[in-house]
Amino acid sequence: MATVASQPCAGGSRDILWRVLGWRTVASVVWSVVLLPVCTTVFIIFSSIDLFHPIQWLSDSLNDLYSSRVIFYLLLLSVVIIIISIFNVEFYTVVPSIPCSRLALIGKIVHPQQLLHSFVHAAMGMMVAWCAAVMAKGRYSFLVVPCTRTESLDGPAAQTCLNEYHLFFLLAGAFMGYSYSLLYFINNMNYLPFPIIQQYKFLRFRRSLLLLVQHSCMESLFLIRNFCIVYYFLGHVPKAWISTAMDLQIDEQFHRPLDTVSGLLNLSLLYHVWLCGVFLLTTWYISWILFKIYATEAHLFPVQPPFAEESDECLPKVLNSSPPLIIKYLALQDLMLLSQYSPSRRQEVFSLSQPGGHPHNWTAISRECLNLLNDMTQKLVLHQEAAATNGRVMSSSYTMEPKKANSPEETTFLTPKSSQMPRPSMPPLIKTSLFSSKLSAPGVASPLGSPFGSSVMNRMAGIFDVNTCYGSPQGSQLIRRGPRLWTSASDQQMNELSNLPSTLSAEGKTVRQPSVIYSWIHNKYEQIKNFLSKRVLIMYFFSKHPEASIQAVFSDAQMHIWALEGLSHLVAASFTEDRFGVVQTTLPAILNTLLTLQEAVDKYFKLPHASSKPPRISGTLVDTSYKTLRFAFRASLKTAIYRITTTFGEHLNAVQASAEHQKRLQQFLEFKE
Repeated sequence: MATVASQPCAGGSRDILWRVLGWRTVASVVWSVVLLPVCTTVFIIFSSIDLFHPIQWLSDSLNDLYSSRVIFYLLLLSVVIIIISIFNVEFYTVVPSIPCSRLALIGKIVHPQQLLHSFVHAAMGMMVAWCAAVMAKGRYSFLVVPCTRTESLDGPAAQTCLNEYHLFFLLAGAFMGYSYSLLYFINNMNYLPFPIIQQYKFLRFRRSLLLLVQHSCMESLFLIRNFCIVYYFLGHVPKAWISTAMDLQIDEQFHRPLDTVSGLLNLSLLYHVWLCGVFLLTTWYISWILFKIYATEAHLFPVQPPFAEESDECLPKVLNSSPPLIIKYLALQDLMLLSQYSPSRRQEVFSLSQPGGHPHNWTAISRECLNLLNDMTQKLVLHQEAAATNGRVMSSSYTMEPKKANSPEETTFLTPKSSQMPRPSMPPLIKTSLFSSKLSAPGVASPLGSPFGSSVMNRMAGIFDVNTCYGSPQGSQLIRRGPRLWTSASDQQMNELSNLPSTLSAEGKTVRQPSVIYSWIHNKYEQIKNFLSKRVLIMYFFSKHPEASIQAVFSDAQMHIWALEGLSHLVAASFTEDRFGVVQTTLPAILNTLLTLQEAVDKYFKLPHASSKPPRISGTLVDTSYKTLRFAFRASLKTAIYRITTTFGEHLNAVQASAEHQKRLQQFLEFKE
């Protein structure tokens, strides 16, 4: 029954994904194919460069462009671009995958999907190199050429020889395609960073074009260097295999073998192979950048749909459902933009339903924002305790006084009534495919309750995996009880029950102790683990990098930043625009959540390595902004609180809050934070 019920939801996710992202994907592919003849023209001109006869050089290049041979290869290259674009769509992510150890990085590379990605890109790289070798003409065009020996040989097959220059071209293209795929995952090139400043697509592409060409030229140079080293040691293997399989001779009298130092110092060959690499990387990077530009363009979700059949795409429903993660990001980005720049849409958020007079739009939007911020609070507290105790379970000292609800609207956030409404799970990190209907993983539902809910709901978060690093083993030291930000009588009763002797069962009988065999196996396991932990090579692969672990905690902080900015701007705008006072009823819950999160962030940044900024790499095509998301999140949180306190001023003294939060709020009012 669960499978049948989940099918409509999965179909709805694919529908909204296609409606929002489908036309963007098609547009990026079309522009990539349109720009392909331009890149091909530049490649043909530079491949037949002749500075001593410039007029003849340019006229021959233009004649080649109109030949049927080049048009046929353009069609083949267009197919390659379409395949590369499909893989860009299938492997994109809005949450970067950050391996915390070298073993996790190796596991990420040898994953079956990544291996398929690498194999296809190697094949496409060989196809591009074949087209480039034929368009370059000369001695690089054919794999089989007539032998240049003068002595006659017996068989007719002996009259044909292997053209090692063409083979070198093909293998270099395959090597570049595989290297591109390898760097694609190592550098998180499938990560889609959303621009901070909204610009036109043409301006974004023009700004990236020069950097793209420079990056392609330098990367092609390094890839050619690496390929020459590989071919020097292993080049004889494919050469001997192909010559034997096709019964070809190797003409070494008139052509020096390329797997030697003197053969690899052929400047003409290196130049044409480097130019082929620049052509390959430029066309692939153009396809990749165009998809990033189109996919991260802001999308406008209507707050109140004009027609009932379009209600699935309205902003409150998208935020409170489980859409693909990129749709969730676009919805939160739209919330941030409307909260700052659209007074008419803000009025729709503050409006009341007719009939009934309920603030459904504001309730749905604010509830989802608070849920996201509460989840971040719980995650920070868990990682802080895990780091402070080295994984050992200890009672949480992070407490907060419960707050009582004083109004019906506030009750929605502060009482267990909120638990009666099923909260949608967070969208899975495995996105819904745009081209296939493969089953996605179930939603990663956050079991963490709100600090303003009942203690029963929060005890459901008793076991929580604090491991967010990619591919890290699920160790027992990472499975721990969730921190309780408040105490209650029921919690004390649970603690008393947990202190009872564990040797007594429910019927009062003695539980049998572990067997001798089990104890022996457990001891041997601990001995082996301790022995391996002292080996330098083992620890080299298994040791976790502290900076990567911290980056993994804030890998999805972008949507929390947008939730902070959108919620705080709406609250600040409500001071003058909220005619019905719908925001005032939830203002205590919002301040409580922000101050609790601020306390958790302050404590987390006191941990080792949390405050150290990684070195910024400027002037590179690969985006590394996810490495500093924690600093952007901390700044956005403090700015959000100041935005509310400067707007409401001394009116916030009338807001009901705990003594600790009142003191913290006063510091913000006095600009002492």
